[in-house]
Amino acid sequence: MISRCLCFGLLLAASLAHGGGVFWTDRGAGQLKRMNFDGTGLQTITLSGAVTTAGSNIRGIAVDATSNRVFWADNGADRLLRANFDGSSSVIPHTITNGNSFPADVRLDLRNQLFFWCDQLRNRIQRSTTDGALVTDIITNAAPTGPYFMDLDVTAGKIYWGDFAGGAIYRANLDGSSRETLLTGNNNTRGVGVDAGGGMLYWINRDDKKVHRCPLSAFGGGTISLTNPAVETLYTNLDTPHGLVLDIPARKLYWADTGTNPGSGEGGQAISRGDFDGGTPFEILATGSEPWDVDLDRRCSTYAEWRMRCFRTDALQTQTDPAADPDGDGIPNALEYAFDLSPLHIDTAHLPEGFVTVGPVTTADYHAMRFRRRAGSTDLTYYVQVSTNLLSWSGSPNDSPTTEIEVRALADGMEEVTVRTSYVVSAYTSHFMRLSVAFGP
Repeated sequence: MISRCLCFGLLLAASLAHGGGVFWTDRGAGQLKRMNFDGTGLQTITLSGAVTTAGSNIRGIAVDATSNRVFWADNGADRLLRANFDGSSSVIPHTITNGNSFPADVRLDLRNQLFFWCDQLRNRIQRSTTDGALVTDIITNAAPTGPYFMDLDVTAGKIYWGDFAGGAIYRANLDGSSRETLLTGNNNTRGVGVDAGGGMLYWINRDDKKVHRCPLSAFGGGTISLTNPAVETLYTNLDTPHGLVLDIPARKLYWADTGTNPGSGEGGQAISRGDFDGGTPFEILATGSEPWDVDLDRRCSTYAEWRMRCFRTDALQTQTDPAADPDGDGIPNALEYAFDLSPLHIDTAHLPEGFVTVGPVTTADYHAMRFRRRAGSTDLTYYVQVSTNLLSWSGSPNDSPTTEIEVRALADGMEEVTVRTSYVVSAYTSHFMRLSVAFGP
């Protein structure tokens, strides 16, 4: 029998650069905004192409990080728009004709290249291709006062949305079938976000000035009310909270606050973020005229950017240092960054795994490994090493004893890499593999 082992290690150095960030619509200013995860580097996106202004009444926003594009709704002209991250090549994928419409929120199904939006006045949720073709009604008679803010769970094939002036949250299949009323009792439902892997639904209760969450399992028996014990209040005493987006790996949630009720709460006219469990006070990241909705490009090309994304702006260096392990799971921050794990929450679901495969000699065994890799990073180098005795190891970035047999793109700039040895391992009594991650320039 061949004994096999999987290990991974870490080398440290220093690095600094920039990549993804936060996008938001400022309805009051009629502008698209972009900034770093911690609110620094705020800039207005200058548009060129079919439109040179974002619109007179801009609403929802959705980021396509795979193609570096941003989508949004302009209720002032009843149209859906798209541009590159830098504002170039703006286009109008779809204009809603015949009036009496209110495009209020947008979402993307990038797996199938589909573009969803909710129309509050026409009381429907529609979709098209990302180029605006094949416009289709998905949900009709969506809510008593019309649909307003939504989220997609593409893996499970579900769409979630709220009621504009009502207190309900709904769910259906992405084709509109099997509709359910999940929850009632909000004082005007706004941003809705689902963490399917974590089994949790998040939303904004606008006029109660709160952010809530509830386990998805609580809806298994039918509709529940806001007073159900399963419903948690994460943040309260806000001003007029609105759009919501989740950063699931970082366990952070971001929201816009229009500031419609000045002086009656905190965080008005701003973009803020908090923790999934509400465990620390929320942070005000940036202010605007009337922030309306928010979305994220979660890609990080450097540790410095990932640190801004995952830690509070006032976090101590002892917590954010690459070699630190603040959640005590035995994985230092630099490896949490390399594998896109949460540094403040124990999570070992996406660590490297070893297995035995066959091929190219179909009757022979090859030792293989599957791991996550941060594509496009400037301070990470991943390479697999092999050994027959755990004392001497072979393999370097320039001299690999393994062959990549599959690279599969994942969300947020990550990819899943599968490698196998370049040689048959059945001739060895013992054989070991480990993944080394070099962190530095």
